[in-house]
Amino acid sequence: MINGPYFYPIQGGDYHVFPDGRVLLTGAHSLNDTVRGFTGTYHLIWFTNTGHLDTTRTHRRCGGSSAIYDIEPLADGKFLLSGVLSSYEGSPVGRIFRIHPDGALDTTFQTSIHWGQAVGYHQQADGKVIAAGRFLFQGDPDTLHLVRLMPDGQLDTTFNNHLRSLYAGEFGPESSVAWAGIRPLDDGRHIVHGGFTSINEQPRGGIALVDTAGHLLDAPFGEGGCGQYVYTTPSGSTLYGSIEGVTEAPDGSFYIWGAYHGYDDGTTNDPTQRMVSRLYGLNVGMGERAFVPLRIQPNPTHGPLSVTIPEAFRAHQAEVLDTHGRLVWSMAMGTHEGQAQLDLGAIPSGAYVLRLLDRNGMVRQGRFIIMR
Repeated sequence: MINGPYFYPIQGGDYHVFPDGRVLLTGAHSLNDTVRGFTGTYHLIWFTNTGHLDTTRTHRRCGGSSAIYDIEPLADGKFLLSGVLSSYEGSPVGRIFRIHPDGALDTTFQTSIHWGQAVGYHQQADGKVIAAGRFLFQGDPDTLHLVRLMPDGQLDTTFNNHLRSLYAGEFGPESSVAWAGIRPLDDGRHIVHGGFTSINEQPRGGIALVDTAGHLLDAPFGEGGCGQYVYTTPSGSTLYGSIEGVTEAPDGSFYIWGAYHGYDDGTTNDPTQRMVSRLYGLNVGMGERAFVPLRIQPNPTHGPLSVTIPEAFRAHQAEVLDTHGRLVWSMAMGTHEGQAQLDLGAIPSGAYVLRLLDRNGMVRQGRFIIMR
């Protein structure tokens, strides 16, 4: 992208890749498109699928020395954004705000967050948003780390917004790295993860589970979790112990990754676990979850397929892979539920895997055969 004449990177942020390969980039970057009037620092920038500045789009900026760090796509094409800023396109905003698909501010969503930023979000089916990070709300003296917002952006007082956490690293207990993100489960509960050592004075090593109302649960993550270690360089030492990401594998197991040495599931402390672990088979937290293949009909097929989407799974993307794992077909599904009809076009005869993905990266899949 920096080989073009219009863009120069300054402050990294986040990005979203559209199905056609276009990219929406956050952060704080310099533009020099004098023909279309985009010069100076911008914070929401559009690129074509070839990596060039998209001259058909309106790039957006925040006020002052600000930056947008996190971007979350929503089912209706809008985006949630968060960063260190107080205004967007000249309008005052809280530290979490929502924009329309073209980048214009959605004024129907207003938060009263005046300090902090989000590191992860999840929009529920009812339009409410659960956000992890660190926040100060107008009228509330506490620093909040996990909150639920109403569809209009106001704090949902029916949710337990006051979980207390501590972080043992070099940046202190209120550091944003104490919370790295959230991972929704199909039943409405959420895995929360980060660099915290306790939540509500209960020991939690970087990973915990909260219920649908935001209350800490004892299982499956008890008093164990990831272990800490000291990283030493000639300039000094730094304490690490955090889980930075959680993702679900096609077989229903979970992988965690971060900066940690050892993982304790409450019964067994396995010191060989470092940086990446699988939470299944090693007795490190969550046991094996039954994986039910997709129901695909007809099978074999001459081309068209009917697939039953599992209950509570919101399919966003459909993909077909061949026996070598190569992607041969894909289609955006628009968060389908229930039954979906797929026209696979001219895919040749053979054995394939149909894979459905939701916006949180969860996967459901099944095998089928094409006979032409």
